[in-house]
Order: sequence, then C-alpha cells, then structure tokens
Amino acid sequence: MQIFVVDAFTSQPFKGNPAAVVIVEEFPSDEMCLKIAGEMNLSETAFVKKAAVKQFYIRWFTPLVEAKLCGHATLAAAHILFEQGITNTLHFDSLSGLLTVEKNEKGITLDFPLQETGDSIKLENILPVPMISAVKAHDCIIIELENEPTVRTLQVNPEELIKVDCRGIIVTAKGEGQYDFISRFFAPKVGIHEDPVTGSAHCKLAHYWMKKLQKTTFKAYQASKRGGELFLEIKEDRVHITGKAVTILAGKIHL
Repeated sequence: MQIFVVDAFTSQPFKGNPAAVVIVEEFPSDEMCLKIAGEMNLSETAFVKKAAVKQFYIRWFTPLVEAKLCGHATLAAAHILFEQGITNTLHFDSLSGLLTVEKNEKGITLDFPLQETGDSIKLENILPVPMISAVKAHDCIIIELENEPTVRTLQVNPEELIKVDCRGIIVTAKGEGQYDFISRFFAPKVGIHEDPVTGSAHCKLAHYWMKKLQKTTFKAYQASKRGGELFLEIKEDRVHITGKAVTILAGKIHL
C-alpha cells in the first residue's frame, strides 16, 4: 500500500496539520485501519480507494476511532490524487455523503456540509478563563472567549474536557487583525489533545460566525502551535473550505 504524509492547510513543511494518506485497492479491516492510524500516530489517517474515474471512497481514522468527517485529511488525500494526475475536480464518497474537491488558483477547495449551531448550553469549570458563550454544534461544543489573545494563550486540562458530552471542544474569538476569527480545537475523548488545523470544525464555525458577523465569507486562522489558514465561503447549506497542502513523506506499508 502506498502511504504519504501531507501537511494540510499550509504551503510550508512542518506547518498546518499533518495527515497520513493510504492508497488501497480494497479497504483493510477496521482493526487494521486503526493499527495503521496508531502506527502513524497522527490525528487522522485517510484511506482512499478508487471507485470510478475521478471518484473515490474515503474513510478517516484517528488512532482510536473511525471519524465521520475530516477536513484536513480530505485535503491531504485530494492533494495526493492531484499530484498523481487527477485534474481539477474529484469526488469522495464518505460517511458524510458525497464530497466534491476542486483544485484552483487559490489552492484546494472542499465542498463540505454546513453544520448548524444549536442552543446555548451551560458549562462550568472546564476552562480556566471566562466564557462569553457556549453552544452545541453537531458533535462538538463551540465556546467563544473574550478576545484573540485569550484563545492563543489558553491552557486546557484534558481531564476536564473529557467529562463533557461531546466529541470535541472548539474555542474561538473574533479576530483582531487580518482574520475574521481564530480558533483552537481539543478532542482528548478521541485521542487528540489539540488538533493543529481542523477543517471539519470550520463547518460549524462558519455557521456560528455567519450569525454573529452577518457575512458569508471568512479568512480564518487556527491558532495551534503549528497554525493553519483557511478561507471559507458559505453557499446555502454548504461551506467551501479552501487551503493549501505540501507532501513531506512518501513510502509503502509492508504487511
């Protein structure tokens, strides 16, 4: 099996979010997929199988579980397929439905479902800083903090976050410079202390900030140690997420 490591949502090696991409003729067993993901020890590993011309099946695995949607690993997989000669547009069949990916002058654009945010919820003592609001957002919770520096310098206690009934915690604040908003993503419950750049979280963040800022296009930054830049455009019930990627490793898995 061919395997690659790609840094997604960046044009620089060792920035953005690294994902492994495994090209398969048939999907391995779920147990084997988890073993490979654990061996790679990255937040997500994508397994890609060709279905037809420009159409592929894709599955995503963390070291602990299979994920229903992953933005950065989808971007990474598309980047590899484009490098291998697929031109302009391709389609992934996934647990989240059909996902269209387009290569353009800005980078690679993912056509993902816009995920609506829900009602406010009450959380106590899970963060060491005051929270402006907390809302349910599909399988996550979005917590808005006072300002950008608070998000950037936040130190979390994973043991407190694991107690919350959700897949992950997204902290965010309105941007104070070149970005409309910034964010960070924590998911210790599924084995990810902090994800460097999370495309799927921006399916939720786009809806949250659309309501707050009354706009449909955003320049966003995920303020992890590695950091990553995303460009978002809401199109009815979809969100287009654009970013760049760079391949840093290519090899084979011997089983």
